Amino acid sequence: MMREMITPDLQKRVTFGYILADSWFCPNENMKFIQKKKKVLIFEMKGGRLAALSEEERRKGQFVRTDQLDIPEGTPVPIYLKDLYFQVNLYRQVFKNKDGSAGERYLVTNDKTMTGGQFKTLCRKRRSVEAYHESIKQNTSLGSSPAHTVKTRNNQVFAPVYAYVKLELIKLNCGYNHVAVKSQIYLASLKRAMDLLSACNMEDNGAFA
Repeated sequence: MMREMITPDLQKRVTFGYILADSWFCPNENMKFIQKKKKVLIFEMKGGRLAALSEEERRKGQFVRTDQLDIPEGTPVPIYLKDLYFQVNLYRQVFKNKDGSAGERYLVTNDKTMTGGQFKTLCRKRRSVEAYHESIKQNTSLGSSPAHTVKTRNNQVFAPVYAYVKLELIKLNCGYNHVAVKSQIYLASLKRAMDLLSACNMEDNGAFA
């Protein structure tokens, strides 16, 4: 699926240099494809992938799990992944979770000149795109419409994008994230509905009095 998405852009000569993706899109076939197209890949990779630190270790089949390699944090290290014919640089990043626990992730690239700072900058940009996709699906209901025609589908895409922009403006003005803003709007709508229902009940009671 990933290769099918990239191929039309390559054929149309769209100008781009980097292809970033999470570990779901990190099989060797995708990396080989991008290498042949002479583009730079930056993929998140699971710690269970087998790798060797030198050409000699690769020839001898001495592969170990990447999460068991002695890789310093923040410094790209050249490695050979099993069944991948070209060398890549492995970058280990340590981070803290919201609950205070520590975690780590591994990133690989075929750009041998990339520094740790460039890794962080580019991956931060990818994260902002992921946050946009996550919010527009969860908070503005993109993709949940039963529309079938081109016009109604276009409307269903436009409306969530417009709603996302409104959520961003509210977030910038009030400091709430999108989930909190959506919850406040939902609660206000429920309160308004209950007020209208109470008013109707009072009118009905007055009519029967």
